[in-house]
Amino acid sequence: MAQSQIYVGLEIGTSKTCMVVGEVRPDATATIIGAGCVPSAGVLKGEIEKPQHARQCVRDALEQAQNSANADIVNVYLSVTGEHIYGETNVGSYRLPEEETVIDEEYLARAREKAENLDLASDRFVINRELGGYSIDGRPPTLFPEGLSGRTVDVNCHVIHGMRTRLQNSLQCVMDVPLEVSCMVFAPLATAMRMLKRSQKESGALVIDIGGGTTDYICYKGGEIVSCGCIPAGGRTINNDITLVTGHSVSMEAAEALKCREGNAVGDTKDRSLALYRTDTGLHDVAIMRGELNQIIQDRLRDILERVKNRVPDELWRKNALEVYLSGGTSLMRGLDGLAGSIFGTRVQRWPMQPLGEEKSYLNDPRFFTAIGLIRYAQKYEDENSRAAGWPSWLDWVRRVFFRTK
Repeated sequence: MAQSQIYVGLEIGTSKTCMVVGEVRPDATATIIGAGCVPSAGVLKGEIEKPQHARQCVRDALEQAQNSANADIVNVYLSVTGEHIYGETNVGSYRLPEEETVIDEEYLARAREKAENLDLASDRFVINRELGGYSIDGRPPTLFPEGLSGRTVDVNCHVIHGMRTRLQNSLQCVMDVPLEVSCMVFAPLATAMRMLKRSQKESGALVIDIGGGTTDYICYKGGEIVSCGCIPAGGRTINNDITLVTGHSVSMEAAEALKCREGNAVGDTKDRSLALYRTDTGLHDVAIMRGELNQIIQDRLRDILERVKNRVPDELWRKNALEVYLSGGTSLMRGLDGLAGSIFGTRVQRWPMQPLGEEKSYLNDPRFFTAIGLIRYAQKYEDENSRAAGWPSWLDWVRRVFFRTK
């Protein structure tokens, strides 16, 4: 009788280090059975800066996750991000032999092989390969081409890659805990696994995950990835802006509190009333005009969102072919959906927070969507690998590539 499988997702973010434990039953339904989350240290803009600090955060999250799930954790699916990561669509085309007209798995495999093998510089490493549908003789793509008649098979593959050395820092940090890394996953790919249904990917969807140090995005149309990447700015960037504009009279702690409690991404920038931050001792109370605070927030978020918009094919905006979905801690910013709607000119959705203290509120907390999405990615990954039994494991291959001198 088939047994349930345990999968673990690990996100080492700029603001938090989060580990989520999921149980996947034989009927493919999944339940989150535990989680651990601690403030991050040693991480800058989504990348490891001080390994010893980041490693301790992973250990602390691991201890919490193991205790809450009552399970031993050995392997994790690791999300990675950084401005060095981006994706390219590569087309694989195969023409059938003259005497053949029926598409079979051999011909599909040859098209896939060409699509998946993107010529990259030696310092680049492929993180994920995401296949699209198959087009037969130029017809609209289909996911089930085997048995159809045709002469030429085309398939798109979105190849996501990053700098080998910078990815190795994340991998080594986790392996030193020690934990095994079953697979690395580009963060917005995991986030989309939590947020989007197949129908939304078909009709057109742009997921924007605004975290503490980075803004990750991924765009789907026709069920395929058309664009993805990372902007090296997020919620903490806004905090930096607040401290700089005020001549460092506002601390980072105060800036975070003022931004979250008093700021509004579409608020009145002429409001001269004071937004106050009071400490428990009253020794470091600070104030800033609400209009100035709103202006700082709007300027930075507008810059981030416009940079994302400029990386998505123009024709998708002209055709009004996308809906926008917001995630990440900064997506909770008041007025952000209104600001995004004015920039993108389309429908914008974000998830409302559940009340504090509600049991397992992280399930619908956009700050946890990447880690939860890793569980769903793990299901997909294991299903695909089971169909390709006998291939070298991802981990064995990564070890040979990254640590060939050991």
